[in-house]
Amino acid sequence: MGRKPKFSLEVKIKACEDYEKGNESLRSIAKLIGTDYSSVRRWYLRYKEHGPSAFKTSNRNNSYSKEFKLSVVEYYVTGKYSIADLAAKYNIDYSVVRAWVDKWYNGIEIKDYDPKGDVYTMKSRKTTFEERLEIVKWVIENDMSYKDAADRYSITYALVYKWTKAYIDKGPEALEYQKRGAKPKSEVDESNLTEVEKLKLELEREKALRKRREFELEVLKKKRSSKRNFAFESKARSRL
Repeated sequence: MGRKPKFSLEVKIKACEDYEKGNESLRSIAKLIGTDYSSVRRWYLRYKEHGPSAFKTSNRNNSYSKEFKLSVVEYYVTGKYSIADLAAKYNIDYSVVRAWVDKWYNGIEIKDYDPKGDVYTMKSRKTTFEERLEIVKWVIENDMSYKDAADRYSITYALVYKWTKAYIDKGPEALEYQKRGAKPKSEVDESNLTEVEKLKLELEREKALRKRREFELEVLKKKRSSKRNFAFESKARSRL
């Protein structure tokens, strides 16, 4: 059964109508009815898209397919839409869209009731260190396309995300699997290495570190670009 909303349909519609007619600002309306500015703004975005019907409640929770959920998340990831924008566009509760986005970013499976398996529902399989490293490098070299990597290598999306994040945070050694009961090796024992082997090891470390730094810089650039786009659109919407 659906949850009972804190504010009635009538209250939400009146708030939107008062703002649209210029009787009150969004902030003054929020203060008057005892809620926050963001909530009233989200109401108005939905009202603007769907009219009064946007606030009609149902006696049961809506069901959404995995394909639809992922399409919404992909719109968000482009940086062109905020969660509030997408919630308004599809007339879905803000917290629902936020949950989908959080799951995607954390590599958590976005479930569907479709019985056919794919990269989000397939069972995990055993992989070697070399294969995990190859998959992560492919992801990094292909614009962080986790889903494409999952398709390409027949592995779950969550694992691809997990391995990539581990590689970025801790380097290639993070992709090594430790046997149960065995003590993890913190560092390579260099006491028995030749000078050439030590040099090769150092070069590998520097190469991995440089790759991670390059990737972190690229991600930072994308985040800044997305924030600029979002700030510009938010400023434009604030004039509503």
